[in-house]
Amino acid sequence: MKGPARLVRSDSLEGLENHGPIYEWAEDNAYLLIDKVGFEGKFGALLCYYNPPVHQVGNPGLDAYLEGLAEVRKTKNGLEFLLLYGANDPVHAGGDLKESLAKLDKTLEMKKEKESRGASPEEIDKLFEWADGRLRKGISLHTNIRNIARYMRVVAVCGGGTRFGGSAEIPLMADFLVGDSRSAMCFSEAMIGLIPGWSGVARALVKAGFVNTLYMTMTARVVKAAQLKKIGIYNLVVEVPFPFPKRQRTDDPEADKKNYLDSLEAHNERTGMLLLPKGLEMATCPEEEIPRVREEERVTLATKDAILEEVEKRKNPETYASLWGKPLREVKEEIANLGRPLAPQSVEALSELMGSYDPSAFDEASFVQKEMEADARLYRDPRFRAGLVATLEQRVADYRL
Repeated sequence: MKGPARLVRSDSLEGLENHGPIYEWAEDNAYLLIDKVGFEGKFGALLCYYNPPVHQVGNPGLDAYLEGLAEVRKTKNGLEFLLLYGANDPVHAGGDLKESLAKLDKTLEMKKEKESRGASPEEIDKLFEWADGRLRKGISLHTNIRNIARYMRVVAVCGGGTRFGGSAEIPLMADFLVGDSRSAMCFSEAMIGLIPGWSGVARALVKAGFVNTLYMTMTARVVKAAQLKKIGIYNLVVEVPFPFPKRQRTDDPEADKKNYLDSLEAHNERTGMLLLPKGLEMATCPEEEIPRVREEERVTLATKDAILEEVEKRKNPETYASLWGKPLREVKEEIANLGRPLAPQSVEALSELMGSYDPSAFDEASFVQKEMEADARLYRDPRFRAGLVATLEQRVADYRL
């Protein structure tokens, strides 16, 4: 078996005892498995998700997460921790944007047809059930993990490179995070026309505070491992002293592809040998030994005024009037100075959501529900398609209505 399971089910890690599967799911090259493991005299569940090449969290994978966690709850007696682990590859995406675009185009076509026949607004709204259903699954995943956290310690290992969207939100659902020194998180949704809808906003508020969450969600900028630790999202950063494999380009593309995949597999295992022991240690050590950033020590990524000033420029489509539709690679310098365009509807939704945040009366479950509902409305905004197409084609988005 390729991917993270190979290391988890080997005898390579000193002190790790594998007591067999609690749950297994596989589809094509993707899989999700949960094994009962022992470490330092304690027993827990180790969840591995693998979906190459960029580890998107598709609907089948979401279903597997929910089914697997249900099995963990059934066998909770004797389990003291849940450890989330995956591949250590360069990129971890959120949803499948090509699939979303295909579904959106079909929805818009059916919407036009129904409107011409005088269908009710309620009937037309049901056409977006594909989006609503996925959001409900994401929120159900958050609910399940947080419920498990009431009686087990939940730890996530963020190996590899940058995590976008849902691939960042899922580890954020854990109590404690171990990060690869080369890793990063990016809530890229505001550049597409959405917001983090799987509890990403709520969990960032819990871990990193209001201003840092404002920065991450509104600017959609990449936040690297060292910064993630300083703001309280990562509890520990493990130094990985080697780079990601690079794909060679020769006159034999098939051989190049095979060599690259073989290199990724070896790199995945080599990285896991550094990261997994630290994840297991964090899952089993006395809680007072877990590194944390106290609120008064937390670094602020930018001031609130600076964030709002940047967002104000980037959310205005006219800022990019000379760049609309141009390939990003052709306007690198301009985009480096301006930042990528932000979807005005995303900024508006985030402003409203963050404006409702009251730290003295914060209820995570209620906030997560509002987050989901706000994201659902954005799927229905006519500007969403522009963001999807621009992202897929790597062009400068035009968010004019």
